Amino acid sequence: MRGPGVQVQHYIEQFLTYRSLPGAESKFAMRPCFGEDTKKHPMDQVYFFQDSWAFARIFSHRPKCMVDVGARPLLLGILSSLMPTVSIEIRPLPVTIPNLTRVQGSITALPFADESVELLNCLSVIEHIGLGRYGDTLDPLGSIKAFAEVTRVVKPGGHFVLSIPMSPKGSVAFNAHRVFTKAEVEAMLSEFAPECELWINPTDGGHYGAHVERFSDLGEYQEFVWCADMVKQ
Repeated sequence: MRGPGVQVQHYIEQFLTYRSLPGAESKFAMRPCFGEDTKKHPMDQVYFFQDSWAFARIFSHRPKCMVDVGARPLLLGILSSLMPTVSIEIRPLPVTIPNLTRVQGSITALPFADESVELLNCLSVIEHIGLGRYGDTLDPLGSIKAFAEVTRVVKPGGHFVLSIPMSPKGSVAFNAHRVFTKAEVEAMLSEFAPECELWINPTDGGHYGAHVERFSDLGEYQEFVWCADMVKQ
């Protein structure tokens, strides 16, 4: 990456070259943008694969109404353009669009009756609950309560689409996130069975495809993002 002085010099050279080209505008506003002329497109590959996969799973079920907790704004906007969507957020999005109902709330206290939700989507959220990173209440049992609340509100035959970090040993990095073992998640979601799974290596964003069931299938990597479409039994 170029240093600040080199970036400014490059900007001035580009400006002078552009201004000398045939058809260049006669009046200019100076608004330097640095660091975007990279050879590789900047992107978070984990979120790309995760959100793309989740969208495909949700769309395949075509729920009459879906509930989302904490989705990235773009995914939430796309989903709500296709189906009625209730967004639960401790910091609701400051937007008003058709089909999107915004509710301030927490996944540890969802505003729904028992076994009433057809599909609940929750990507990269549960690992943060109770660590205070996003202004939520500190609670060592936050993730456990979140899994219990999801189990309470999803109806039998309904779907829970989620993603969480997972490793063979599990860990917690305050206040970033928790990393779960598969045994922990299976115990907390004992009323659910996976219909489809996706494993993503957060180090390089590798995309491993669906129906991976064992850590040994993933080679040498020790931490993954586990995406799952779970069906309540």
